[in-house]
Amino acid sequence: MNISELNDADLQKLAVLHCSVMRSLLSDLGLPIVLKYYQTARSDLSVLGVCALDQSNTLIGWAIGSPDPAAVNAKVRQPLSWFLAQMLQLATTHPLIFKQLVSSALASTTEIERNSGVIELTYIGVSSVHQRKGLGRSLLNKFIELSRLKGYHSVVLSVEEENKTAVALYEKSGFKIIKTFTEGHYQRHRMEYILA
Repeated sequence: MNISELNDADLQKLAVLHCSVMRSLLSDLGLPIVLKYYQTARSDLSVLGVCALDQSNTLIGWAIGSPDPAAVNAKVRQPLSWFLAQMLQLATTHPLIFKQLVSSALASTTEIERNSGVIELTYIGVSSVHQRKGLGRSLLNKFIELSRLKGYHSVVLSVEEENKTAVALYEKSGFKIIKTFTEGHYQRHRMEYILA
């Protein structure tokens, strides 16, 4: 199923799933911002996203990406008053996460270059009970195939260097590390898959 086909209740479930299985700065920002991210992604025609459902139509995994993740993130920050209220709450309740967000925002403007014909896989995740069963690889392959069909010439992603399981999955799927960089407190690999 395509993420653009999810209704509001399913988007809420996706945001909850993201927060439960995804160790990322987005998750650290809290459920309201994660939900806003997926609401924004659902309405952005440039975003590619796929979901996996089990036999009872429960969302169990997803992969999502964009040719311009910064543009998606900019839309998440609207309306500005709502976003500033979220950031004020974050700064007072989780100052270390707020500091990481600022550091990450500063690093992302200098470390990652955008090229036409390239799509970035921003998030991929699988529910904990369905992990290690090949679903992540299937979602990744589906995302790669959709990217190829949309005319992209490569898929890029960033992954924490310490996330050995994810790095191994990407390498087995044909991604190559093109550089390693520091973003806030994280050492990350930038990886690329060239589409034939």
